[in-house]
Amino acid sequence: MTESRHEHPWWRTADVVFGGSALLALILDYFWPLSFQTLGLGSGDSFWQHVLAVTLLLSGGAVIFLSKRALRRAGETSAPDVATQRIVKHGMYRYSRNPLYLGLLLCYVGLGFGIDLPWLLILALPTMILTHWLLIRPEERYLLQRFGREFVQYKETVRRWL
Repeated sequence: MTESRHEHPWWRTADVVFGGSALLALILDYFWPLSFQTLGLGSGDSFWQHVLAVTLLLSGGAVIFLSKRALRRAGETSAPDVATQRIVKHGMYRYSRNPLYLGLLLCYVGLGFGIDLPWLLILALPTMILTHWLLIRPEERYLLQRFGREFVQYKETVRRWL
C-alpha cells in the first residue's frame, strides 16, 4: 500500500457484491418465479408494497447522498482504490461506520418490494454477510493498520450499522 493508493482487487467492491446478488436474484426468479402475492405477503399490486418500496429507496438514496457529501467535505472519496487520508466522523459517519453499505441495503430491499422480486429480500442477508467478509473486514483491517488507536476509538463510539 502506498500513501496515494490502496491496493484493492477489482471484484471486491459494493458494485460487484450487490450487483452480483441482484443478478443472482433475477436468475433465481427466472427458474423459480416468486412474488409477494404467491408467498401470501401481498396482493401483487399492493399500494402499501409500493409505498414501502419508495420509502426504502428514498431513505437509502438519502443515506448514500449524505454519506458521500460527508466524505467530499472531508476531502475523501468512496473509491475503493484510493487510500484513506482521514477517518470521517461527521455527517452519517457519526451514526454508522458503514452508511454507504446501509444505504445500498435499503435501496436493495426497496427495489425488491418495488419490482415484486422477493429473491432480493431472501438474498439480502447473504449479501450483507458477503459485504461483511469481503468488504468491511478488509476495510477495517486497513483502517486499523493506517490509523491505529484513532480507529479503535472511532469503533468504540460508532456502531457498524446503526
